[in-house]
Amino acid sequence: MVPVKRLLETHWQLAVEKVTAVGPVWRAETVQGDFCLKRGKHGLGRLFFDYYAIEYLWKQGFTGTPRLIPTLYGNPVVETEHGHFFLTAWVGRPLDASSHAEWLTAAATLGGFHHASKGLSFPPVAKPQNFSGKWARRFAERTEELQEFFASLSTSRNEFEEMINKDSAQILAQAAEAAQRLQASAYERLARDVDVVPTLVHGNIKAENFSVDQSGAVALIDFDGFRLDVPVQDLANLFQDVLPACSWSPDAALEVFRAYQEQRPVDPEEIDVLLALLSFPHSAYKEIRKYITQPDRPLQKCLRKWQPALQEMYQTREFLQKWANPLKKCVQ
Repeated sequence: MVPVKRLLETHWQLAVEKVTAVGPVWRAETVQGDFCLKRGKHGLGRLFFDYYAIEYLWKQGFTGTPRLIPTLYGNPVVETEHGHFFLTAWVGRPLDASSHAEWLTAAATLGGFHHASKGLSFPPVAKPQNFSGKWARRFAERTEELQEFFASLSTSRNEFEEMINKDSAQILAQAAEAAQRLQASAYERLARDVDVVPTLVHGNIKAENFSVDQSGAVALIDFDGFRLDVPVQDLANLFQDVLPACSWSPDAALEVFRAYQEQRPVDPEEIDVLLALLSFPHSAYKEIRKYITQPDRPLQKCLRKWQPALQEMYQTREFLQKWANPLKKCVQ
């Protein structure tokens, strides 16, 4: 068991009143305020990458991601037999995914994050994480996986495979189209630009990773996925959550896009990349992948998860057909 209270008292000299486990972190209520303690998922080099990235953001005026609070000895990270730990301020409550107003603020926060990170640099102690340019290859690999799997389903062995077979042609067509669309876009050129002028992405944009304080300001938390990449990747992840939340309304989605764009002007060539990233049948692929790689997964769970994933694929396709032209007009 991690001695959270002792860590906080020893390394940060906090007067701890209560500690609560909240998912992968601990919320510490202390005399000095509320804090978030987390165990790092990666090595020290990666944690220092995160630390210096956040410091760069703050120097550029972006304070929407909590800083790592130094220990009594000035270190941003504590090394213990239980792992590496870091401390930040506890920021508000989770974003209300049903609130359009909060999604607008979250989009503006993400735009500010990307804008402030442009051109960031690191000292030798940090280990830069560069993911730039990998999605074109991943889409091609995932399309090939789907093709091989569907080819193996000449005879359905259970109800789940029978359900998959009904839509296999459309799933494969949509995956192949997304892969081709991304390959034909400016994605690789944008990825090369990141090699010249580094830009930080969050890497795990979703409602749970935005936090709202008492003033209504939205912070971007959980930096385990920080890396150098094209910002449009984060933007695509944002809209994967926004679209169901706004009932697939093109007008509401455009408002969210404009809120982002006000903070970071979007290159017109990024639009085709965004549309390609959104058009891949991500949820359907994930459910098929789980079925293939987790043979002990209950069949009923596969069946329960499949219909929402399939519905999302069709809704996304219909939405993008309506949204593409208005979206392109926003950046002309």
